[in-house]
Parts: sequence; C-alpha cells; structure tokens
Amino acid sequence: MDLPSISNIEFEDTPERLKVAMPLIRNWPFFVLYSVMLLGWVGVTGWMLGLLFGQDIIGLPTLFAIVYVIIVLVWAYIWYRLGKSVWRWWQFYAATRELLFIEPGMLVIRRPLSLLGVTDAYDMRHVGPFRFSEKYNAVAFSYGSRGGLFGTGLTRPEAEQLILALNQRYFPHALLVGEDEEEAG
Repeated sequence: MDLPSISNIEFEDTPERLKVAMPLIRNWPFFVLYSVMLLGWVGVTGWMLGLLFGQDIIGLPTLFAIVYVIIVLVWAYIWYRLGKSVWRWWQFYAATRELLFIEPGMLVIRRPLSLLGVTDAYDMRHVGPFRFSEKYNAVAFSYGSRGGLFGTGLTRPEAEQLILALNQRYFPHALLVGEDEEEAG
C-alpha cells in the first residue's frame, strides 16, 4: 500500500518497519516549569551533598551516626526517584519532534532529544485502531485498558490522513471514526 503525502510528516517504509516522523508543538508552560524544577533539583542536590560531606559524623556517638546515615540514604533514594521523574518529563516536553515506529508486533513512540529522549513501546497485539481525540487534539489508540497518544503537533486534517493510512495498513477492519468514544489518557 502506498503511503500518502502529508505535509509535516515524513514516512520511511522498509520491510522491517514503518517510520513516521512528525513535528511537535512545544508546550512552553510545562517546559519552563520542568526546566525550573530540574534546575532546582540539581541546586538542592549540590547543597545537600555539601551539607552531607561537610558534616563531621566521626565525632558523633555510634547510634546517632548510624541513624544519621540511614536518614541520609532514605532521603537520597527519594530524592533520586524525584529527580528521575523530573528528568523524564523535562525530556518529554523539550523534544521538538516525534517518531513513530511500527515493527512486526511492536509499536514504538519516541520523542528524541539528541542522544536522550523518551521512548514508549507497545505490543501490537493489544493496540486498538487509531482514532482522533478531540480532547487532546491528537491521534489516540487504546492499549488494553489504557490509552496512548501521539501526533500532538499535527493539524486535524493531517492527523486524519495519518489515521486513515495507518488503519488501512494495520487495522483494515477498523473504520475511521470522527470522534472517539473513549478518550485516551
């Protein structure tokens, strides 16, 4: 099947996979918020490490030193998990393009950011037909009991052309529906 020519969308079709490259519209409020949070996380981490290594725990009684170390380790683990989450969301909002890979048995959505970026993978056996989400103004699909989104930088006509092409290729039994019955989230 021939792929349509859609402005802003690049297709690369090989026997192993279909690659679709789409632009993203940067969500500036969230990008700025997560940038500030990331800078704050790095700053507080440096400040806390300075306090940690500036402490003289050798002179403390053994029980207090052990409790102090346990508290610091628990804090460090929680702080690491928080930083990991902020880092992931910052990468998500910093990306300017989105790549969709459809391989035999696998749907991969990637938001590249140089060598970094966020990647989500889905088993095609559990992916439902693609549809347009009015709520999110994006291409939506169901994945078991939850949903997924991509193509938030596309206009509605571009998204509908992409949905039609993908559904004809991977879900020939599905009909193009203008509004989705169940929103992806």
